[in-house]
This record gives sequence, C-alpha cells and structure tokens, in this order.
Amino acid sequence: MKMRKIMSLGFCLLLGGCAGQITYTPPTNQLPGTNEKTVDKAVDEVWKTTVPALGKNFFVINNLDKSSGLINVSYSGDPEKYVDCGVIDSQVSNARGKREYRFPAAAADQSYEIMQGGMLYYLQRKMNLEGRVNLVFEPIEKNKTRVTANIKYVLTRQVRVAPAAGGFPQTFSDTISFGANSGASFPGQGQNTYCVSNGHLEREILNVAD
Repeated sequence: MKMRKIMSLGFCLLLGGCAGQITYTPPTNQLPGTNEKTVDKAVDEVWKTTVPALGKNFFVINNLDKSSGLINVSYSGDPEKYVDCGVIDSQVSNARGKREYRFPAAAADQSYEIMQGGMLYYLQRKMNLEGRVNLVFEPIEKNKTRVTANIKYVLTRQVRVAPAAGGFPQTFSDTISFGANSGASFPGQGQNTYCVSNGHLEREILNVAD
C-alpha cells in the first residue's frame, strides 16, 4: 500500500522537498469531432474496396457482416500515435547531479526517477492500447454511403517502482476505457493522468473507406 501511494504521488503536481519535483500537464488536444464520412458511391462498392484495404493495413479484422453493414476491427500496440495523455516532467537532484525526464504520458515505454520524502525511486512505466472499432456502412442514397467509425479505446498502464536504496520493487497495473469523444483518468492521488483520443485513429480508418 505504501508503494502504491508513492507511485500515485509520482503524478502529483509537486513532490515535497527540494531534491525533486514532478509536473503533469493534461492533454491540450481538442476532442476529435466527427467520426463519420460520406462517400459518393453505392454501399456495395464502398464495402468491396474497404475490406481488402483494411486487411493491407495494420488493423485486425475480427468480424464481417455485410447484411448489417458492419465490420469489426482492432488495433493493439503503441498508444502514443492515437492517444493524448498529456506530458510528465520529473526532476531529481542528488549527489549524482540533476536529472530531468520529460515525456508524453502516452509513451509505450519510459524509465525515469522520482524523489519522495527525500528518497529516490526508479520507475519503469509501460502503456498499451487496444482500439476496438465498429465500422458501420449505411446507404443514404443509391450512390451515396455514410461510413461511421465507433471506437472504444482501452488503455493499460503498468508501473514498476523500485527504491534506489534497495528493497523489493513492486508493480501496479490499471486499465481505463473511453470513446472517441470522451476521455478517462487513471486512478491516483492529486493530479490524475487523463487520456483522450487525438483523432488519428478515426481519420486513418475512415480514409480506408473510399
């Protein structure tokens, strides 16, 4: 429980003591807005070109149902390209000198240090994204189709905390989920890490439908 508290304090705006401080800047991106597009083709034509195009990209096609106009695809991997979780800036200073770590909070893998109560801790932070997408095709007119990308973002954060002075490291894992036009915060004390879509995944998927 003590180490969980230390890990949570790592995301507060200011840690006590003159030997270290950490700041967290929340996401600056606006919510991505539209998650749909209109294609000037019949729905069968759009479907016919979209399915192979999805397969050529990095998306995994999980399910196809042409009768309902639904394609379910997914993405798993580095979240930084598709999610904005703000920026973390940690500064520590001791006999080894001053070190500063500044990195996107959505970074897939980051090692850094924090000071708390005059003690130094090493942190290894990993982030993974699962993007779950329902791509819906709706005929508007004979030669006009609406394509909508409904995306659920599932983010998992794993943090390993090790005291520099020795002792057993501990690892903590948390998962949050949110939609394209919303966001969510990881649990913690003080300033929680807040994450939102940056709109890139929506645009990449919709660009495939043509």
